Amino acid sequence: MKRNPQDHITLRARLLAVGLGLALLLAALPLAYLLWPARVPVAGPVDSEALATLYGLQQHDRQQVAPGSYQGRWLLVFFGFTHCPDICPTTLSSMAGVLERLGDDAALLQPLFITLDPERDTPEQLAAYVSFFDERILGLTGTTGQIQEVADAHGIYFQKVPSNGSYLLDHSSTSLLLGPDGQLLERFSQQATADDMLAGITRVLGRNRGAEADSMRSTEQ
Repeated sequence: MKRNPQDHITLRARLLAVGLGLALLLAALPLAYLLWPARVPVAGPVDSEALATLYGLQQHDRQQVAPGSYQGRWLLVFFGFTHCPDICPTTLSSMAGVLERLGDDAALLQPLFITLDPERDTPEQLAAYVSFFDERILGLTGTTGQIQEVADAHGIYFQKVPSNGSYLLDHSSTSLLLGPDGQLLERFSQQATADDMLAGITRVLGRNRGAEADSMRSTEQ
C-alpha cells in the first residue's frame, strides 16, 4: 500500500509538538515544586521528649499545662488553626464523634487542639472554636517560639501561605495518639474517619487493659 507523503509530514509535526510540550512541562516542574505548597504535608517522627514541650503552654481556660495536667490519660493531639477552612473542622468533628462513642472510656482520653497560629488564636478564640465541636477538647496556645518547639518535637510541618491580603497555614494534618508517658502509639491521617480513630484508640486501650490484667495475675501468683 502506497503511503501519502503528506502523512509523514503530519506525523512529524505531531511528534514535534508532543516533544516540545514535554520539554516545556519538564522545565516547569522545578518551579512548580517550589511555588506550589504541599496540599497535605506529612508528619515526621515524634521526639521522645515531645510531651515535655507541652509544659508551659496555655489552655483555652487560661490554665498552664504542667507535668501533672494530663497524668494517666492518653492524648489525642491535632495541630491546626481556627481560620482553617476544611481539614481542621473535619478532624475535630471526628474527634467529637470518637468521644461520644467511647462512652465512659472517653474519660481516659484527652483530645488537644494545638494552634499553629498563636498570633490570631487567643484563648478566647480557641475556647469558642473547640467548644463548638465538644467541650472536652482543649485548645492550647503559647508564644510563637513555644509553638514552633512543640510542632518540631511532634514532627509537624507548617508554613504561612498568603491569601487575599491575609494568610492561611499549610500544615501537617496527622492526628497523634500518645500514651500517658508521651510514647507515640497511633497516627491517623487526614483521611481517617471517626470509625478509624475509634478502632485505633479502642485497640490501644484494649492492649492496656490486657497488660494490666496480666500484671495483676502475676502479682497474685
